Amino acid sequence: MNRRHLLTLTGTAGVAASGLGLALYLRGMPPEADTAATAPLADPVEQALRQGRPAMIQFGANACAACREMKPVLAALQREHGTRFTVMNVDLISQKHRGYLQRFRIQLMPTQVFFDAAGNEIHRNLGTMSSAAIVARLEGRPS
Repeated sequence: MNRRHLLTLTGTAGVAASGLGLALYLRGMPPEADTAATAPLADPVEQALRQGRPAMIQFGANACAACREMKPVLAALQREHGTRFTVMNVDLISQKHRGYLQRFRIQLMPTQVFFDAAGNEIHRNLGTMSSAAIVARLEGRPS
């Protein structure tokens, strides 16, 4: 194994370990108090899944390097394909989003969860993805 491959492998392992550590840390945090009675807006993930089109929701954190790497990819996808698909990024550091860790069984960040137009989970990916792979999954093709 040459030095370049070793550095790439080490960097990838470091990103994965930091994402796993952050997910485990957040899982141990106390749950947010129930604010359903005072919340003016419904659950943003539920709103996204009720739009009647395929969706990809990334669960991550701003402290996660791989999550930050995916942000411009997701923003471009939303701009280019926002009428066909829903593409959403959820920051799990936010108190109001911590319940998603258990609800969607998030164990590593970033995790992209894909849903069909009826809101059923059809695929998930751990780590980064190319925009072409995301579009392929949203269109029902293997990535």
